Amino acid sequence: KKVLLANPCGKIADTVFDAASTTPLESWYGLAAYSFQIYFDFCGYSDMAIGLGLMFGFVFAKNFDSPYRSQSITEFWRRWHLSLSTWLRDNLYIPLGGSRRGDVRTYVNLAITMLLGGLWHGASWNFVIWGGLHGTFLAVERKMGSLLGVRAAPHRLRVGVTLLLVLVSWVFFRARDLSGAGGYLAAMVGVGDAPFGASLVAGLIYKPYYA
Repeated sequence: KKVLLANPCGKIADTVFDAASTTPLESWYGLAAYSFQIYFDFCGYSDMAIGLGLMFGFVFAKNFDSPYRSQSITEFWRRWHLSLSTWLRDNLYIPLGGSRRGDVRTYVNLAITMLLGGLWHGASWNFVIWGGLHGTFLAVERKMGSLLGVRAAPHRLRVGVTLLLVLVSWVFFRARDLSGAGGYLAAMVGVGDAPFGASLVAGLIYKPYYA
């Protein structure tokens, strides 16, 4: 996962995110690469820890459970980085009152928990916004129901919308600063110059990453 999957995906993501400008296709391609990079990185080192622990007689819990198959952001955080999400729940969300003090306080607690979870990754506005987005998603789902109120939507649609929200939020996690995140999001929807055309994507596809 780490060497054969995360590292090649990381090279693609680095090339696209560091490019001066990109087309929408290139931007989405780079974002997809980063989404797989961060998953296989985190999941890979977690699997290594689990395996090494077993060699010494320690049993560690699964840390990732196919998070990109989630049907809601709430489910995503039950599948993504379980050691972190469990710590945030037990040490921040529940001590703040959890869902025991009314709806408004529940939404505030969710927002505070995810904002602090974002800051845990680093003192950057990008991480704050990333945490704020997930806190907002969780609060909206809590208020309106799973997947922003679309409970009866087809399974594939729920998974697709959830994945889209996660992917967009990863832009803030990966970009160097707010300006870079804004520019990347603009490129994803075709705003601004994009002189590279399909050549960048073609070069990324055919460039060998095993060397």
